Amino acid sequence: MTKTSTAITGACGEHYVASYLSGYKLIVAMPRAGVPGCDLMVADEKGGHAIQLQVKTGTQSTKNDKHLGPIYLWHASVGATKRSDKNLWYAYVWLNGWPEEPANTPEVYFVPSRAVVKCVKQCLADREWLSFWMRASDAKRYKGQAGLRSLLQAMRH
Repeated sequence: MTKTSTAITGACGEHYVASYLSGYKLIVAMPRAGVPGCDLMVADEKGGHAIQLQVKTGTQSTKNDKHLGPIYLWHASVGATKRSDKNLWYAYVWLNGWPEEPANTPEVYFVPSRAVVKCVKQCLADREWLSFWMRASDAKRYKGQAGLRSLLQAMRH
């Protein structure tokens, strides 16, 4: 099988997250291509303000670090260090072999931008690599419904 382009992988993650959030009765809009730093706009039909969501999708987002143990890892840009905003969240998607392996469903992690900024800055200072990562044990607070609850709470404030 040939390697999938990053644009198609990214679109797969964006559409998966849009579907996931729509399933929870949220209003999800995909801005036109080229809107910097915003892949999805998400709002609650009951009111509150919209959240900008930047979606990052990986096909190989897990690894076993010799010092940290199992971690999730996505590449980041230097621009991520400047984007701390209470109305900006990230949806990190690990495709987990899906759809080629239908038994595996993607995993989605909803992370506030302030946590991403902190992590990416720390990576640059300590390791000189540009990524957002989290220990598998710490990821539970951002995964699926747990992360979604935090996102919903942010929409209501």
